[in-house]
Amino acid sequence: MAFMRKTSEERRQEIAAATLHIVGEFGVEGATMARIADAVGISGPALYKHYSGRTEILEGAMDLLLQRVVAWLDSSTNPNALERLRELGDTHAATMTTDREGVVAPLFEFAAAGHRSNLTSQMAERTRATLAKLTAIIEEGRDQGTIRADVDVRLVAWSFLGLTWVENLAGAEGMAEEFVGTGVSARMLDKILTDIAAPGDDSGRAHSQDC
Repeated sequence: MAFMRKTSEERRQEIAAATLHIVGEFGVEGATMARIADAVGISGPALYKHYSGRTEILEGAMDLLLQRVVAWLDSSTNPNALERLRELGDTHAATMTTDREGVVAPLFEFAAAGHRSNLTSQMAERTRATLAKLTAIIEEGRDQGTIRADVDVRLVAWSFLGLTWVENLAGAEGMAEEFVGTGVSARMLDKILTDIAAPGDDSGRAHSQDC
């Protein structure tokens, strides 16, 4: 069987994925070129065939992180926008700790990198992209009548995103059972969805009898 050489794009994705895990375990400062090359199994100089330098590699890792967040936001295709938010909230709560070094830990490491490195501001741009996706879902719900027409779309988007961040933080601190396992985060999600549900729509109250 002939050996299949990886394409440049495949190698870039491999490097970005390895960098995400390294950032999650060792922090941004610990994501050295030597450590990244070792994780991928190539020489240090070979990294420069795919990226111009360490900064571009870190940016590539952030882009991959955003791709994973977007994949989560696209994971529900429920036509009912309010119920879609419910499913996204449930999915996040159930899976947030399954890939800590690949998602949760690097998320906080990049956010705390400091403006001197420019990584924090770039992470903010990716967070704005996440908010834009959430805003689109909420606006869709207003248009279809499952979400109240008078809701503050940005407030709801930030509230939903804020809940996921607290879930991430609880997972990072080893407190997932206290926050998620006890149903606290589920009740917070219920509160957000119940407050925005259009009159007569019970989707936002799906868990109210269970919590």
